[in-house]
Amino acid sequence: MAANKEFKVLIIGGGNCGLLIATGLKKHGINYTVFERDNEYDFVHKPRDWGMLLHWGTEYLYKPLPTHLQARFKEPRVDPSVEVFDPIPYFHGASGEILKRVTTKEINRVSRKKLRKFLSEGEDLNLEFNKRVQGVEVKDDIVKVTFEDGTTATGNMLIGADGSNSKVREFLVGHDAAQEEEIGLTTINFPWGGYTDEQARFLTSHHPIVQLSFAENMGSALLAVLDTPDSKDSKEWKFQHYTSWWGPPYAKDLEDPAVRTKFFKERMARWCEPFRTAGVAVSDDAVIPIFPGRQWAPTMEWDNSGGKVTLAGDAAHSMLPHRGQGLNNAVKDASDLVDAIQAAATGSKSLSEAVTAYEAEMKPRGAKEVALSLEQAKSSRNVETWKESAMARVGHSRV
Repeated sequence: MAANKEFKVLIIGGGNCGLLIATGLKKHGINYTVFERDNEYDFVHKPRDWGMLLHWGTEYLYKPLPTHLQARFKEPRVDPSVEVFDPIPYFHGASGEILKRVTTKEINRVSRKKLRKFLSEGEDLNLEFNKRVQGVEVKDDIVKVTFEDGTTATGNMLIGADGSNSKVREFLVGHDAAQEEEIGLTTINFPWGGYTDEQARFLTSHHPIVQLSFAENMGSALLAVLDTPDSKDSKEWKFQHYTSWWGPPYAKDLEDPAVRTKFFKERMARWCEPFRTAGVAVSDDAVIPIFPGRQWAPTMEWDNSGGKVTLAGDAAHSMLPHRGQGLNNAVKDASDLVDAIQAAATGSKSLSEAVTAYEAEMKPRGAKEVALSLEQAKSSRNVETWKESAMARVGHSRV
């Protein structure tokens, strides 16, 4: 059955979740517009990037893609040349002992920036830039969004895929309930390149893509390949640095960029190899971002206005990265929402039935993974607790 040509979906957020929803809707001939808060230049060129593990969510990322993008599915990988993803080594951060090599079926690692480019350029999606949400209003069968620039947009459905500080979430649950929970964890996460060939080869000597570590009173660290523009010229490779710790110093204690970089380099100098070499080699004048650890779980009821307003991705369940589940849950949301909207647009289900069924599955799934990701982060305080954690028992598998 053909989709209703008059039915229109407003997607807030041009991240990977929002773009995948748009890609799926375009594939099925459903009218939509994506509204992105960044300007077009920043959307394409913003240097901030990180890698994301893709495993059980692969089928959900693949499903909304048209045939020609399915054939190019390797492009968003951090290293498209890697065909077999070796078990991921987990190091004791102080001693350097490999505590476990974690195997997960169908796992790979994609670049956030590459995936966004792959989705947006691959389909020439309908994107509007510089659109920051000011307010949302639902009246009868119409959803109206007002933007900070004074413009408005109307449609039959609104999807908040606008990240962990979602404005659409505020509309659904109220300002206070929409705020993320601070959990006492502080994180540093940034890309870095410019290693010598010898250094780059050493950083990938235990695993071609990613390795992780933790230790008592040290927190966690990740070192991962982020981009290999020429897989044979390792001097061009970029890596992702991630480290987190509980307690002080907090983000507010490290506001000075120079102090923050000095802290990071001294911190990583105490770590085992290859984390030590990777961290110490970062330039003294690097500007390193720092973030307080936060999360938000969909544990409360909300009125979706007969299916006209809902959430997806980080807007629906903002979780810590310690189980590598964020992208997988986001693409599951996107794929399921495309199915729900197609059912509503073709008349096989009412919008209320389709979206409420989506939320009934998404909410407990998202809430459980938010809790498990926090539990995993806490387990890294101690080797024995980590050995009993979900990561040690079942890897990155969906739980």
